[in-house]
Parts: sequence; C-alpha cells; structure tokens
Amino acid sequence: MRDSIVTLILAAVAAGCGPQLPDPVPVAEPGELARRLQTAPDRPQLITFDWRYRGRDGRFSGEGGVRFNPPDSVRLDLLGPGWSGVQTAVMLAEQVYYLGEQRVHLPPPTFMWTALGMFRPPWGIEPRAVRRGERVELTYDLAPRRAVTFAFDGAGRVVEAVLTIDGDAIEEIKLTRDGADAGWSLPSEARYRDLSEFHEVRIEVNEVREHEPFEPRIFSVVPW
Repeated sequence: MRDSIVTLILAAVAAGCGPQLPDPVPVAEPGELARRLQTAPDRPQLITFDWRYRGRDGRFSGEGGVRFNPPDSVRLDLLGPGWSGVQTAVMLAEQVYYLGEQRVHLPPPTFMWTALGMFRPPWGIEPRAVRRGERVELTYDLAPRRAVTFAFDGAGRVVEAVLTIDGDAIEEIKLTRDGADAGWSLPSEARYRDLSEFHEVRIEVNEVREHEPFEPRIFSVVPW
C-alpha cells in the first residue's frame, strides 16, 4: 500500500513538471544546419511594440520601436511615460551598443537578435546539434563552463535560447510564435529573463511593416 502511494505521488510530481522532451538524437553537420537556419527579412522593417519590465528596481512599462536595415543594422528604442530620454540598443552585425540611460535590463548581445526572431550564432564557434522530435537544438560552447543553446521549431524558426553555466540556466529568452510558416517571422511576444539577477523584460508586438531604407545616421553609436 505504501509503495502504491509513493508511486502515485511521484506520478503527480512528474505530471506537474509538464511534458518531457524526447531523448536527443545527434545531428550530422551541425555547422551546415546552423547556416540554413539563419533567416532574416530582406527588406527594411519598422516594428512597434509594448514592453513591460520587472526587477529589483521596480516595474516599468511603455512603448517602443525597432528599425531594421538589411542585412545587419538594427535600432531598438524604448519609450516610457515621464522619462527624460530614450533608452536605445543599436545592433551592427555581431556588435551591440547600449545607449542612453540604462533603466531597463535589456537582453545581452547573445539574445538581442533572438528577440527579433532572427538566429545569429556566436561568431567563430562550431556548434553541437541534437534533434528532439521536431525540435532542433544548437549548442555553442562559449567557454569551458559556459554555453548557449538555441532551439528551433519544426518550421526552422528560433523559439528559445538559454545561457547556461555548468549546465544551470542563467538567462533565457522565449518566443511566442503564430502560424507555422517557414523563414523569418517576428514573434508576437518575446520574454527575456535573467534568472540570477531576477530581471524580466516582455515585448509584445503591435505592428510590423515594410519601410523605405532608414538613414544610416540613426544607427550611429557616436553623437551626430
């Protein structure tokens, strides 16, 4: 009788943990797979969104915008009611510059492209790859104890990225996807969490539309 009760308790705990992913199956030629998964829009995009932040410094919210010039120039601006200025992040290829008063703990460079639904792997590192059912995971060893893993759905779209130290998740970003079209698409929501410092930023997309090429000066990281 006691063994039966223990079995039922363990089953309930396992059920509460959510569905388990299938066992990983190694994927051949992970570098080539990573190259195929790097999708991005081929025309300039203007994106507007609402954002919410919570962390040790409090809770903030507001509106924001992203301006993107292919292939690798992005400007993200956060606006908030009553703020004296704008907090900005500029992405130029592998480099990310955080400008303005940093009141919001924005994602690190590794995840900034992920927030826009684009996969930009760490430069110069060969990944390891596994498949779990339709889900594909690419892992990049950044240092002996530090790694980042990107996960993709059955359509080849990035849906999650996790930064680990000694196998423990330290930071993560998860994307909410609508539809199942392959290629680049902007997630309807991106949620970034710093699990060690207890920061969270959620971005909810309002509108995405093509735009004429933006002036290069808006991507400048030095005063005009």
